[in-house]
Amino acid sequence: MDGAQAGLSLIKQLASCDNKTRNRSLGVLLKSWLPSQSQISEDDMKKLWKGLFYCVWHADKLPAQAHLIDRLSSILPQLHLPISVQYFSVFLLTMRREWTGIDGLRLDKFYLLIRKFMLFFFLLLKKNSWDLELSTRLMGVLVESTFLADDNLLGNGVNYHIASVFLEELRPLLPLSKQVLDVLLGPFVSVMGKVSDKILLAKIKSNVFDWLLKMGNRLLEVKKSKVDVDSGNDVLVLGTIALAFGFSAKFFELGSAVECPQGNRKVLFGLHEQFLKLEKDFASLGIDISLPEVNEDTDEDEVPTLVPLSTGMEVAASNTDVANMSGSKRLKRCKKAKKESSSSRKKAKKQNNLSSDCDTEEDDNVVMPNYGNSNEESNHDASLITFNKSVISNLQMQFEKVAAEVGLDKNVGSACDFPEVTGNGIVSKKRKRAKSTNKKQSDDPELSSEVNADGGAT
Repeated sequence: MDGAQAGLSLIKQLASCDNKTRNRSLGVLLKSWLPSQSQISEDDMKKLWKGLFYCVWHADKLPAQAHLIDRLSSILPQLHLPISVQYFSVFLLTMRREWTGIDGLRLDKFYLLIRKFMLFFFLLLKKNSWDLELSTRLMGVLVESTFLADDNLLGNGVNYHIASVFLEELRPLLPLSKQVLDVLLGPFVSVMGKVSDKILLAKIKSNVFDWLLKMGNRLLEVKKSKVDVDSGNDVLVLGTIALAFGFSAKFFELGSAVECPQGNRKVLFGLHEQFLKLEKDFASLGIDISLPEVNEDTDEDEVPTLVPLSTGMEVAASNTDVANMSGSKRLKRCKKAKKESSSSRKKAKKQNNLSSDCDTEEDDNVVMPNYGNSNEESNHDASLITFNKSVISNLQMQFEKVAAEVGLDKNVGSACDFPEVTGNGIVSKKRKRAKSTNKKQSDDPELSSEVNADGGAT
């Protein structure tokens, strides 16, 4: 079975009453069959969209509907370009043909389908770098298949909704160059001078040009008050478009044309007067309004230089911290113990257990976290010295002397992590016992000799 026959078989399954059968065939069509096609006949594409339309028709509950609509619309930029154009044009034809049969309960999901297709229509143009020739071709497909369609299909609701959402879906992709915007917005200007549908005329006026006028007037107020506005604000982006394209002259020319429908002239001349007033107000302020420069490669050039730079700094900083921790461990512990020895007696008792735990873990070569002042300690890292036995002995004698003068000699055992010093708990208890029995030494010489013996052992 060739590709065309396989596709027709899958398309027939889209009309199945079984949901699993429809989903299975839809998955194969969208993931493998349709992207692999370089050419599809017009009849086959119409059959495909007939089946896709009824897949949306049968979709119940909002999450399932939104997921299906995303699948159908997001494939538009992924297809081969000729297939994308054909896929989009037949979508518009199918929607106009089936529109009158859609009941009110199902209308919202088809509104969403049209909106999503307009978004991916613009993303298709963006993928092709807003090529002017392609943009002109696709805008021609859009206008000729909807606004200026000469068929007998009663699908005006499709036209109205496209006019309503066009600028909304284009807005996230702005700003664009003047040439591209002229291709995208120019057809709406020309349509207003040709169509006889009053509702469509009102939709285009209110959802495109009235909105541009509103943003232009707000931009005028901002310029008068000299308030700074963010470059991505609607007032600046859309207001600049309202002033940079000379809409007043275009509407006057359309309204004055012989072929312009008589009922459209009032609307066109009204827009001409409003845009002309806006342009004159800006001219009186002496402000030159021009579209911002579009540079799509700026962000892409900056990202590769920023990411490695921050990563390298973090790695270097972490390596430096590890080296400082391992090289200055003993000196930092001595400083910490010295500060603690000058604190109150109550605080010193609480620190005894922590000091004994640190001694035990240091014998096992375990690096403990440092809870001292990191800023203060980092200032001493550059002046570290190498300890030998004589330096350690002198430091021990000095700390013992200071502790004895302060009256906290029971904490000398935890002042530094030296192997010559025994556990803290035993020393403290025996010396405390010696002080408590000081009065009895004169009366009982045997008790005095025992205390002295214990002190010498310590």
